[in-house]
Amino acid sequence: MHSPAIQQQHSTPPLGHIGLIAGEGRFPILLAQAARDRNIRVTAIGVRGITSPDLAREVTAIHWVEFGQFNRMIEICHEAGIRQTIMAGRIKHNSIFQLTRIDRRGIKLLARASSRKADTLLRAITEELARERIEVLDSTLLMKECMPPAGLLTPACAPSEAVMDDINFGRPLATALAGLDIGQTLVVKHKSVVAVEAMEGTDQTIQRAGEIAGEGCVVVKVSRPRQDRRFDVPVLGLTTVRKIIQVKGAALAFPGGETLFFDREEASALATEHGVTLYAW
Repeated sequence: MHSPAIQQQHSTPPLGHIGLIAGEGRFPILLAQAARDRNIRVTAIGVRGITSPDLAREVTAIHWVEFGQFNRMIEICHEAGIRQTIMAGRIKHNSIFQLTRIDRRGIKLLARASSRKADTLLRAITEELARERIEVLDSTLLMKECMPPAGLLTPACAPSEAVMDDINFGRPLATALAGLDIGQTLVVKHKSVVAVEAMEGTDQTIQRAGEIAGEGCVVVKVSRPRQDRRFDVPVLGLTTVRKIIQVKGAALAFPGGETLFFDREEASALATEHGVTLYAW
């Protein structure tokens, strides 16, 4: 069954066959479904232990590689005749410490990178693909309907004045942290910073905030100031909302038109039921 949030986009340029470099989560699966709805063939490259095996049911073909086998990934693209590809799905930041099977091309790529920050490494991979004449497309190209505009996603659960104060307090701080490529999520309460995302990811940051400050926390998720949608777009969904409910959080705020929000209708209904505000500025 396809997500109702994914609809035909008449503005999408003609694509007949794309590659999908897939990380974890539902993003690769939903993107593959969106491509299939447009009669676009998808050859996926999945990473063992990271990419969901369910992706195989949604694509024309799938090839599996170990994390760090960059040369094999490029070979697959050439063998399959892929000239355009999309990166979708999360690769955890701490995966850099698990490169036990990195190949020679990967070692050279890391050596050229100025740091081990996620943004730096993904840009390096994108540039390496470009050298092989493989274009990396905007990861949101087929997913525009999953990017809610500014506004309240929970009309029956509007933010209180205190919640809006926390959102306005947290936004510039979160943006500053994202600009340093530290993380894109900040949790605040009563105009105090409770937790900052680093390598652990959004859900663990929220969990930690709940343990530190108890109920009533406000989660602020931002995009980076120089966001490159080929590999860098904030992603939210039902899992994030469930985590906020679990810790009895008050709200989730994020930039409208810049954030992919999956399972939006179900997430909004669940948030409303539990008194959690979902707000896009």
